[in-house]
Amino acid sequence: MESDSSTQDNLRHHNSASPGANQESLDPSHNRSIWDDLSLRAVLMAICGNALVTVAKFFGWIASAGSPSMLAETIHSLADTCNQLLLLVGIRHGAGRPTKEFPFGKGRARYIWNLVSAVGIFFLGFGFTTWHGVETLLAAHPSDAVDGSPWSLPILIFAFFIEGYTLFVAIRSVNESRGDKPFFEFVRFGDDPTGVAVLLEDAAAVVGVFTAFIGISLSRYTGSPIPDAVASIIIGAILGFMAITLAIANGRILIGASMSEDREQEIRDYLESLPAIERVTSLKTAVMSPGAVRLAAEIEFHGSTFIDRHMVERDAERIRDGEDPTPVLFETAERMVRVMGREINRLEAQIRQQFPEITYIDLEVN
Repeated sequence: MESDSSTQDNLRHHNSASPGANQESLDPSHNRSIWDDLSLRAVLMAICGNALVTVAKFFGWIASAGSPSMLAETIHSLADTCNQLLLLVGIRHGAGRPTKEFPFGKGRARYIWNLVSAVGIFFLGFGFTTWHGVETLLAAHPSDAVDGSPWSLPILIFAFFIEGYTLFVAIRSVNESRGDKPFFEFVRFGDDPTGVAVLLEDAAAVVGVFTAFIGISLSRYTGSPIPDAVASIIIGAILGFMAITLAIANGRILIGASMSEDREQEIRDYLESLPAIERVTSLKTAVMSPGAVRLAAEIEFHGSTFIDRHMVERDAERIRDGEDPTPVLFETAERMVRVMGREINRLEAQIRQQFPEITYIDLEVN
């Protein structure tokens, strides 16, 4: 449906004005408590678990007289603790309500902090751990003493159970968040990399503890420090892979990732099934925060939707009766704009009811 520039400007203003003022009440993410965030529970559990394990591993490293893999695991748990504190900051920062300065809220703040966390894991976890392992491996000599502390293996077993429990909590949190979406699709394309970050960090922690246990055990069995050093390098590689995965997951949303193609097609099909809409000429989405998506669409309406035949006939009768046509036609056009505005309001309500994650809507009449 074609409309003149004045009508187009009015409609665009109608749909884009004051997102900070009126969208706040429409965005469910701003009406729930931060404590309802499933990722928050996993983060808090991971912080407590990793802080406890870090202290235990540090004691084990001191007792082992410098085991490379035990040091790698100590740094691993310390990095996890610090990075999960950053995730907590991101959740808190991202919970801010829309303001004049940030009319769409601060939901993407958590992705920034997640990215900072990934960078920290890469440089502190992967960089230092791998460097120390390689240095130890190059300097290793078969006659060097190996870790003989009675504390190392029991501490790693203790850490395995603690890390395993926090991993269980993270998996449960991700399963609740992903709904019907396949697990690996949610990990790769989900809108909440915070929960995924905790899941990956906890999974890497469990694998790292197991790797350190094998490395120390082999070093004791063979009498060579080489397996211990190799285990340290493997742990560093695991941290590097995890850091890159998290950076990609958060970076894609920060640069404006859309919903999945299937979900966008579902939205398009729904819109085109409505009686008032002839077709959707353009549809774009952008993830704003977990559970909050912005929709921008250009649509063509069925013209008959906005025509009140009784009113048009009355206007024609007034002109035939001798009234000046110009004011009558102005009234007709103005009434058309009001009718279209009400129809768009109704359409927005229908979209939000059908797709609760869509919290910001920009509709343009084509």
